[in-house]
Amino acid sequence: MSSQRLQPVDTPSNHGPIVSVVTWFLLAATVLAVLARVVTKLFVSKRLTSDDLLIFIALALSIGQGVAVSLQTSNGLGQHESALSASQLDNFYKFAYASNLLFILNLCFAKLSVVQMLRTITPVKLHVRIVLGTGAFVVLWSFASELASAFQCKPPNPWKGTSNQCIDRAAFWNSYGALNLITEAALLILPLVIVWNIQTQRKKKAIIVSCFASRIVVFAAIIAQLSFTSRARGTADAAFDTWPVVLSAQVVQSLSIITACVPCLKPFLESLESGMMRVDLRARSNGHYGYGSHNLTNLSSKSNGKKEKSALSSNLSHHKHFRHLPDVSTVISANHDERERDSDSQKSSARIIKYTRTWEVT
Repeated sequence: MSSQRLQPVDTPSNHGPIVSVVTWFLLAATVLAVLARVVTKLFVSKRLTSDDLLIFIALALSIGQGVAVSLQTSNGLGQHESALSASQLDNFYKFAYASNLLFILNLCFAKLSVVQMLRTITPVKLHVRIVLGTGAFVVLWSFASELASAFQCKPPNPWKGTSNQCIDRAAFWNSYGALNLITEAALLILPLVIVWNIQTQRKKKAIIVSCFASRIVVFAAIIAQLSFTSRARGTADAAFDTWPVVLSAQVVQSLSIITACVPCLKPFLESLESGMMRVDLRARSNGHYGYGSHNLTNLSSKSNGKKEKSALSSNLSHHKHFRHLPDVSTVISANHDERERDSDSQKSSARIIKYTRTWEVT
């Protein structure tokens, strides 16, 4: 009985198997990262937030994109087009078309998850505006890219790669990659700007910065993808020459989701829960004290409702002699800002501290 030899994972004329193996490996790692994120957040903070919803959407799109790439591989990705049938070649371009659309949406939601997380950890209005502006740019850029990719060739077959009525897809992906780098640079720099004004230990600052700085690997993967895209530009054998581009795209989208989950690891969340996010007063222009602070906003006596910024002891220190009287009262009330409250006090909507004293100043 003749023995059968196992087919090699990769051959000089067929690189499809390696693409398929790496795709499913990265997809498994991505699913595990999202699961670890969910379990950790439920364990530490007992709840999920809007940034988790965005990462779930990104994961669903990543799974769909992985399936499309797998079908693309089974229809000739990594092989020479001369070895493919007409139906295989048509299916190859269809699944390539679908995977590109899902890839753009995937990156959009992964980035928005990071943007939403940054928005929730900073109380500084200027920082919030910058973060929201970055998110708006990501949405508009992704929407425009999705339209360009969807209508890259003339209908009714926009996936046709051999049509003479198509946009320069290599130029499009180079432009997309360049803007992808810019948005990733913004997501790397914004955490540094936010952490700069945090009043906490350097070790805790380093934890925050390192969690968000993990996205540097996404930056590197995008550069590799751009390099492979430039090499494949103008090729007459797209099924064979674009397999490195597809493989690098898998790395980019997987790392984008995985690194978006890194800030949800336990050390980072525990730092947030411990109330470390307190911003320097100098960064505030509206009188607030920072993330999770309780501002003394009302020092009043019987007929004075004017807000003061100093504590009661500072006000009374100006009077050197006093004794108790029966009918004069002073009230201190501390208003709690709903938007800037600490995560430890999220279940209470207000904190009131009231002291009643009677004094006679002589």
